[in-house]
Amino acid sequence: MTEARKRFGLLVRQAATSRRRTTITDLGQPAAVLVNAQELADLEEALALAEYRVQQASGTFVSVSQADARERLGPPRR
Repeated sequence: MTEARKRFGLLVRQAATSRRRTTITDLGQPAAVLVNAQELADLEEALALAEYRVQQASGTFVSVSQADARERLGPPRR
């Protein structure tokens, strides 16, 4: 972590401009990972899709109609 503190700005810029992940360790153990924001969004989307497909395959997916969703959420904010 000491080295990461010294180079934090550089590490953040590298993560922002590339898809290179940087693992930060604390006492030799992985503590955190710097990752490009778009890559994180892509990973989260892939996970959500995988979870959806598992639910579909197992028959546990519960869908909501557009009308029900609108009723539950209420009128749009303006």
